[in-house]
Amino acid sequence: MQSYAAEPSDDFRDLVRRFELPLLQYATRIIGDRERARDVVQETFVQMQRAERRQVDPAPAKWLFTVCRNRALNVCRKERRMMYLEDQILETRHATEGGPVEQLEQKEADGFLLRIIATLPPRQQEVLQLKFQNDLSYQEISEITKLSVSNVGVLIHNALKTLRERYGNASRDFIPFPPRTT
Repeated sequence: MQSYAAEPSDDFRDLVRRFELPLLQYATRIIGDRERARDVVQETFVQMQRAERRQVDPAPAKWLFTVCRNRALNVCRKERRMMYLEDQILETRHATEGGPVEQLEQKEADGFLLRIIATLPPRQQEVLQLKFQNDLSYQEISEITKLSVSNVGVLIHNALKTLRERYGNASRDFIPFPPRTT
């Protein structure tokens, strides 16, 4: 089993020189953001370096573009989930507000909270949304995410702890967004 990492070679450098720009252009078209596309391309080459040569060598262009596409689509899916989450938080919060001053204060707090939530690892973001926005039980979240119930609990606990620390709210009752009302 031989990988590009085991034997740094001119072959690897040649593939990077040959495909870096086309992959960057391809990923940028998918994602719409050149900087995030750079990250995707870099991750693609890191994955290639770790892969067995026999997986890549028969058709390096096909392998590289497939991996790059999948990584770019994952970035888009994550972004879509976060945009949906942001919209839902703001709609729920603003539906129950009072006057203009309260609305402005809440909007500022929501924006701050959304920025903090966006810094959490993706799994923590996902379980928070499922728990507090969709009002699902740990068992239901476990079945959806294929994580153990205890892992779901740990993720939620750690996410809330991080949010409390960053949000500056020492209250144990702090909830990142209210449960969904139907």
